Amino acid sequence: MIIDRHLVRQVAMPSFVVAAVLSIIFVGYSLSRFLVQADAGLLNTGEVIRLTLLKVLIAMEVLLPIGLYFGLMLGLGKLHSDSEIVAMQAGGVSEIRILRPILALAIPLALVIAALSMYVRPWAFAHTYAMLSVAEASSDIDRIKAGQFYLTRTAASDLVDATSGSGVHGGNGESVGSIESGESGRSLAGGEDRERAIFIEKISPDQALEEVFIRTRTGAELQITSSRTGVLIDGPETDYQTLELDNARIFKRVEDGPDFYARIEHFSIRVDNAQPEPLGYKAKSVPSSELVASANPKGRAEYQWRISTPITTLLLALLAVPLSRNRPRQGRYAKLLLAFVIYAAYYNLVGISRTWVEQQATSSIWWAPLILALVVVLFYLPWHRLGIVSGRTAK
Repeated sequence: MIIDRHLVRQVAMPSFVVAAVLSIIFVGYSLSRFLVQADAGLLNTGEVIRLTLLKVLIAMEVLLPIGLYFGLMLGLGKLHSDSEIVAMQAGGVSEIRILRPILALAIPLALVIAALSMYVRPWAFAHTYAMLSVAEASSDIDRIKAGQFYLTRTAASDLVDATSGSGVHGGNGESVGSIESGESGRSLAGGEDRERAIFIEKISPDQALEEVFIRTRTGAELQITSSRTGVLIDGPETDYQTLELDNARIFKRVEDGPDFYARIEHFSIRVDNAQPEPLGYKAKSVPSSELVASANPKGRAEYQWRISTPITTLLLALLAVPLSRNRPRQGRYAKLLLAFVIYAAYYNLVGISRTWVEQQATSSIWWAPLILALVVVLFYLPWHRLGIVSGRTAK
């Protein structure tokens, strides 16, 4: 029908524009967060792009309902302010009749959002967690950028350095075979965590290094290592790399002995590549089929959230129709503030309900969508007619 096509055309374009603008804003926000990590050397460019795309996929289950909701408000508000809705009603097209093309647009979108929530969301979260885990476990040297300080902290249980040197000239006249660990392959002493700051001024494509500075602190012990040149060599296995420095100058301060200075012609530091830690239970990454009968509170809250997103889409679409009503000279944007307040209040209630389910304070989040459904019903009630009836009854 011509009226149906006209209504769909009037609301579809604003919905698309709102969703597109929100997506662009979200992309910028996600990029800014990941670029901070990239600037610190935790992520490379490819990982930043992939993580941003995954975040956008996850956000679509929220951005699309918002786009439809405010797109309907803008499109129908324009029709009201231009008196087109009044003309339709004069021609016998009621507000209930207007719902048909609106639902024809909202129902397919709700099905798309259901697919995003039930299948795309856990897949995207699983890949995001895996990528971040691998990035956090990657080699310290791999994450260093030229001209920037990089700080790292290693737990005492993981401190196994293979540090060795040749051509040693000690400031105390002592022979120093292994500066950092005391002997090759031995755990660093004291059971203390190790903090290391690394600065490399230049890194060539073939992994040649210039102006290397390394400060290592283990408990009360402090070691400063510097060299004009060096090279980064991949080990025979993928679990470590070797940092080789030429004519390294080393100063070491120890807690229970004299400080000393050494110059080593060839100084090697083995940098182990940590393995990604097990992710553990992450409800957001668990497939929906496994959450159906989950006894975990976080799993129940996550599954109910996934089911609620298409229902929320339909409820917001139904609410936008009566909420967009305005008088001819009132303006098409008159109800946008009220629409935003209702939307913000609803999503805050959903967030609260999810937290309560996770904390086992309640077993369901459905009271929040029920409140929204009640608001929709209240907006559809013919209050002006009820007022007339009550006035006549009073007489």
